[in-house]
Amino acid sequence: MPRVADIAIGVLWPLRVSAFLARTVVAGLRGPPAKDTLMLTVRLLLRSIPVVVIVTFFAGAMLTVQAAVSLSGFGAASMSGLIVGFGGVREVFPLLAGGSLAARTGAELASQLQAMRVTRQVEALEMMGLDSLQLLVAPRIIACIIGGPLCVVAAMVSGLVGAHIIGVFQLGIDRGAMWGALLQAVGTVDVIVGVVKGLVLGLLVGVVATFEGFCSDETGPRSVGRAANRAVIRSMVVVCAASLALSMLIYGRLVQT
Repeated sequence: MPRVADIAIGVLWPLRVSAFLARTVVAGLRGPPAKDTLMLTVRLLLRSIPVVVIVTFFAGAMLTVQAAVSLSGFGAASMSGLIVGFGGVREVFPLLAGGSLAARTGAELASQLQAMRVTRQVEALEMMGLDSLQLLVAPRIIACIIGGPLCVVAAMVSGLVGAHIIGVFQLGIDRGAMWGALLQAVGTVDVIVGVVKGLVLGLLVGVVATFEGFCSDETGPRSVGRAANRAVIRSMVVVCAASLALSMLIYGRLVQT
């Protein structure tokens, strides 16, 4: 049975994260270290994009298989690219990019900050009169904001390539028909929406992960693993909820009209 204190913490968690974000924005306006921000962004891209590419490549391939099987009964297997284009580019690929970012980078950010908290590096910075939010948290959130859209773009490209390869070489769909259907389903607006989703999801992953590592009251070596675990789980939940909310906000109006 969950304790009353745990339930109260869970209910107040969104408010605490919002307050943490507000404090970080104020600290970030004073100018985070440019060198650290650049290094963290490059590190994020080098470590997250390979995961995103692999995951979305297979996701695009699986979507193609399911679409082709479903449409083959109507003699329209060559149009499976339309389903992959709409469903993948609009929903699946950005969501998987955000989830991969949460799993790979979110865990790393939370464990880094929690380790600094355990070893009292954060306390040492504050005793010297330095702003730990400005030096440690803001650069990591900015790196996630920059890396999120790039991961989404990489996910779109990788997913479409995976769909094309499995459709042409495994299912025997005509090469021109497959590419034509894929590109027909993808418009400039969809790419822009995907980039916007990447910005939002990157921000959310960065905020949740840094919050779990920076604001934890736990001590001891085990707290590092627990912070990483919380960051991954909560980031994944937030990413899924935000992705649904954005889809309803952007595409939901098309159903009503």
